[in-house]
Amino acid sequence: MRLRRRRTLVVVAIATLATGACILSSTTRPFAGDTNSAPGTVVSTPVRAHLLDGSVVVFPQGVTFGTDRAIFGVGQRFNATLRDTAMVRRVPLDSVLGFEVYDRRVNPARTLLYSTVTTAASVVGAAALLVVIFGSCPTIYADSAGVETLQAESFSYSIAPLLAKRDLDRLTAQADANGVVRLVVKNEALETHYLDQLELVEVRHGANEIALPAPRSAPIAVSELVAPASIHDGAGRDVAAVLARSDDAVFATDPAFLDRAIEGGPLEDHLDIVLPKRAGRDTLALVLRARASLLTSAVLYDYMLARPGPAAIDWLGHDLGRITSVAQLARWYAGNFGMRVEVRDGDEWRQVARLMDFGPAAWREVGVAVPALGDDSVRVRISFAADEFRIDRVAAAWGVRQLEPRSVPLARVVDREGVSHADAARMLARVDDRQLVTQPGERFTAEFDAGVAPRGTRTYMLAAHGYYVEWIRPSWFRESEKPAAFTPSGAPMREVLRSWRAAKDTLEQRFFVRRVPVV
Repeated sequence: MRLRRRRTLVVVAIATLATGACILSSTTRPFAGDTNSAPGTVVSTPVRAHLLDGSVVVFPQGVTFGTDRAIFGVGQRFNATLRDTAMVRRVPLDSVLGFEVYDRRVNPARTLLYSTVTTAASVVGAAALLVVIFGSCPTIYADSAGVETLQAESFSYSIAPLLAKRDLDRLTAQADANGVVRLVVKNEALETHYLDQLELVEVRHGANEIALPAPRSAPIAVSELVAPASIHDGAGRDVAAVLARSDDAVFATDPAFLDRAIEGGPLEDHLDIVLPKRAGRDTLALVLRARASLLTSAVLYDYMLARPGPAAIDWLGHDLGRITSVAQLARWYAGNFGMRVEVRDGDEWRQVARLMDFGPAAWREVGVAVPALGDDSVRVRISFAADEFRIDRVAAAWGVRQLEPRSVPLARVVDREGVSHADAARMLARVDDRQLVTQPGERFTAEFDAGVAPRGTRTYMLAAHGYYVEWIRPSWFRESEKPAAFTPSGAPMREVLRSWRAAKDTLEQRFFVRRVPVV
């Protein structure tokens, strides 16, 4: 893990320790270079090649892609322990796990020494992975009777600095007898994570209430939960029983509906929810437990990173540094993905919320306040791209009230040896121009002094702000025989869904078993 200072960036609002030493990398950041991988192509910007054996080769003056599936340049190789280095002039592409193009401004030597024995061992464990690996942003765990349980994944789809945003996720974690909440933050993918802030949000409520994050508002407390009278999907199936409780029965788009969408039918699936109306109640809350399928992950890997070939580095490091490019991407993403919540108002559907923050790894629970329109029943529709979501539970709550959240600042950052890092805690205290940077296989524990209170009367949520950058795998270079630069207009949804249908079974089988090991 590294600490990193960066320039303050304009944030685009979209509706849509380390196990070793902490190193201050004050100005290392992704940067676009000449990345055409055709034989003889020269990359003039500094390049890090992360190798399958856990070592790192640094080419300060860039590299040349040769005709024999190798890169050439004057480089320095750091072994897994960082104690031995050697000069290198040639690296076979088959030995490279991922490329990182970077810009060094200040104290460049220190920015290179971020790998640790643990990180190296983790990357070695990833050596046998295919192109498809566990891909997710920071994953958050808590201890439950001696077992780490997944709590959340933060800032999903924030794949560049201008896309950095704040996520709020409900936790099941509780404070210990001393009032301390401990969360383990892991990097389980071939990504670099840039964490700007971690903050615990505490909400107090009655024992009969459930506290939930809500879109565009403070958290809400819900009570008087009831099952909908009926729930039908876009294929006409009655799925109320599947969505009645949190269990192993999970809703997914009917395969035949996905086929029809690809062949010219509606691109969006939906759930039509009917709720008997209650006299004297003008508001209810829709309670959802859901996560994304791997559809949007497949779009990232295939359309944005694999098909462009080496140009993907330029797209990540340069194009996504321009507000116009980010705004174009945001419009396309918001127009095609996410979950739209609507209520029937007479003869029309009226949108009341748009949910964009579901990741593919952790279940996310959310409450959406909905006006109780209609005479005898309230009709609510949830719409989304075909096969975009996995939904575990849908319920309604007639008791709804806003909560007053209390901020619990980060108290300590502790590495796996139990050593506290005050500098890391300061970096994560607020959103500013300083970030904590983690590499694949790294983890740390974030501790919050929440205080002692009776169980069942308060719920914790994690507010996290940051972004992540995907490593570019050389296998993508080789497989892109005819590179095609990513443009939102060049990814029509029927083609996206067709590509997803062809790859989904393989992706789903491999996703959760391809994590970079964290030790």
